Amino acid sequence: MKPYIAVLYDSLIESVRSRVLWILMAGWLLILIALFPLSMSEEETYRISSSDLTNARAILDQLAQATAGRGTRAQRAVYEKLDEDLQGTLKDRLRTQKRVPVGQLVASLNELLGREDLYEKEAWPTAERREELKELIEDKSKNPAELQKLNRRLIDLAFPGSIRSASGQATWITYAGMKFMDPLPFTLRQIRPFIEATLFPFIMWLGLGQIAMMVAIVVTAPMIPDMFQTGSLHLLLSKPLSRSLLFLSKYLGGCIFVAMNVGVFLVGLYFYAGIQLGIWNRGILWCIPLFIFSFMIFYSVSALVGLIWKNPIICVVLTALFWGLCFTIGVVRGFAEGFLKGPPTIQSIVAVGDTPIAANQQGRLLFWNAPLNTWQVGFGEVNGDRVIGPISNTQQGILYFGRTRFVPFGLGGNDSPRLYIVKLPELKLPEPSSQASEAIDKSLDIPATDIPATDIPATSETETAKKKTRNLWDDSRLDTAPELPNGTSEILPWRDSFLALTPDGLFWFDRESALKAEQQKISVLGFDLKLPQATEAHKKITDADWDYRRPIAANIVPGSDSVVLFSKGKLVRFDFDGKKLQKQNSIDLDIPAETVVNLVVCGRIAIVCPDTMPPVLVDIDRMEKVGTLEAIGQKTIKRTAQCDDGRVALLERDGRLWVLSSNPNGPLPLNITSPNLVGQGNISSMAFDKTGRLWVAHHVKQLDVWDNQMTRSEKAFRPSRTTPEFLYDYLINPFYLVNPKPSAIQETIQYVLRNPENKISAIDRADLDMPQVVSDPWQPIWSNGIFIAVMLSVSCWLLYRQDL
Repeated sequence: MKPYIAVLYDSLIESVRSRVLWILMAGWLLILIALFPLSMSEEETYRISSSDLTNARAILDQLAQATAGRGTRAQRAVYEKLDEDLQGTLKDRLRTQKRVPVGQLVASLNELLGREDLYEKEAWPTAERREELKELIEDKSKNPAELQKLNRRLIDLAFPGSIRSASGQATWITYAGMKFMDPLPFTLRQIRPFIEATLFPFIMWLGLGQIAMMVAIVVTAPMIPDMFQTGSLHLLLSKPLSRSLLFLSKYLGGCIFVAMNVGVFLVGLYFYAGIQLGIWNRGILWCIPLFIFSFMIFYSVSALVGLIWKNPIICVVLTALFWGLCFTIGVVRGFAEGFLKGPPTIQSIVAVGDTPIAANQQGRLLFWNAPLNTWQVGFGEVNGDRVIGPISNTQQGILYFGRTRFVPFGLGGNDSPRLYIVKLPELKLPEPSSQASEAIDKSLDIPATDIPATDIPATSETETAKKKTRNLWDDSRLDTAPELPNGTSEILPWRDSFLALTPDGLFWFDRESALKAEQQKISVLGFDLKLPQATEAHKKITDADWDYRRPIAANIVPGSDSVVLFSKGKLVRFDFDGKKLQKQNSIDLDIPAETVVNLVVCGRIAIVCPDTMPPVLVDIDRMEKVGTLEAIGQKTIKRTAQCDDGRVALLERDGRLWVLSSNPNGPLPLNITSPNLVGQGNISSMAFDKTGRLWVAHHVKQLDVWDNQMTRSEKAFRPSRTTPEFLYDYLINPFYLVNPKPSAIQETIQYVLRNPENKISAIDRADLDMPQVVSDPWQPIWSNGIFIAVMLSVSCWLLYRQDL
């Protein structure tokens, strides 16, 4: 083995003597030195940043109205304390709609945070009823931080829905201790997973995966051709040595150059992340062998070319062409996956009888078209939106859903999502009776999957006079509807319509009032149009002292009008007194306030599912914790479903489904099982229907209906494969799989950088529905490993055939 070790040692000396190596290492060290003062600091602050203004125009309009004595008393009180320059500008805006810089508004509002005379009892009559504000108001010796907190809360109350409520914790990016830029509206606990999952992989891909890799290919290209120079190879072969082992030793020696570069940078990055950012992630060190492996893919091509042509320039050119070919194949496959593979994954389901209605991650509503055996898009080919709902009213034959622009990490504005009301009288169910659930199925006039696309019987509600048949997804089924309240994140079926959950409270949609609402007339191109007024339809049924902020979750208590809500680490129960939801009792669950939570109620047990923490069980009558679901463990529950018989279903973010039922005599008040369902591990959504069957969406757009015992699939929906999907599945994707995939190692790098100590994977509840790429992180290793083995085997075979 000594001769082969000598070859490796010679390669090491050659790398050390290379000026390029030292230039690159000096560059990495300079980058690390320049990066080291960059850090983050988390502090308590209630200052307003431009990103906190979710609707700056509305604030400016309300302040402009306050100049004329209009608006709420709180808005007028804020206006009176603004600086004179902004007051004058607001007066001009009222007359001329003059534009006001957002920065000027933010600066003026921040000046108010230090004023001791901002609070007026008449302007904020509900402030003293809020526990947090009551203590601050009564404290006559407030320090500057407490005064800032009080005034920020007052400003938030003055402009509900237009300013994101401050959590009190923000993170500054600092350099050598100096703060710059506005504070980020996240805590370090929320930012660190983003850095590890996104920022670190990008830095490594750009610095090591692109720049350093190309330099390494150029530097190591001459090593194999130099073996064939006169005298060099003869000296090596003067003793009985294996040509293959000699070649492989030289090949591994060429990897030493990359190992030294990658090692210096990543070891330095590891200590920088730990010391300055508090991120001690050993995955950074595991990336060293991964980048060496990535280089081995390209170097195997360069070595083979060097054996054939014995020219370093040709080695570099053909290796660069190979790189470009792999990149092109990956890009083509990526575009094909988006445009040919079919609609994105189903995100939510509602089932009426045998009729499935689904919403996908693209913001589209889907109806099952039985004659064509496919999903039919209804009510707009939208992209980039998020569907809120859908929910159905089976007694009235109405479907409700909303659409809002999806912005990840809770950075979207508190806009007013659009509400859609769809009339589906064919799917009406009879009034509930004492009969068995099987009778409900039989009472359906028309099973949905048997409804021909052009053969829906007409009723009085489907324009009997016109005798006109319509598909379930026809736009003519849309009814006029107001916008949802500002900041609506979820709609919950409640009484005969729904509740809209917002940061400003719970709003009940009164459909009768909406139909009777005064019509607002506008003129467009000479035509008079009438628009319904949203303020008449959505009635706030929570008290004015509502003090809950995002992330927030709520759920209806089965068999009642009560609501349970989770926010700021507390679980609260509200009971309906006929006019409003009144707070009854609450419990502090010692969960960080910024934690995203899903919430569902099974009988009288609330199941609180914090992000990456075991679900917590709470008795909502006694408001005490009664256990945790350790069987699920530290997982993220992204979706829940309730059944009328008391069962609930929980869906993990990785696609595993759990079913829970009451168990009053057991060690835990709930039984928990993970049924053996088709698609288990790849489930994207689920829902119970009125008969207790479980509808499960899996593998992007497939659907199964399971009986009450979850032992048999009663119905399966398998969309026909389209021609573009056929091309992707049997041509483009197989071609991609059999080709080398150096860039796919980035998936493995992202996997090893996942830090199990991070207890957060989402910042807003909508983040839980972000598309998850489910793939084997080690597949690029063995597939590219096979490619390397093949290339080196061919090289060794050619080496034996050559006359040296």
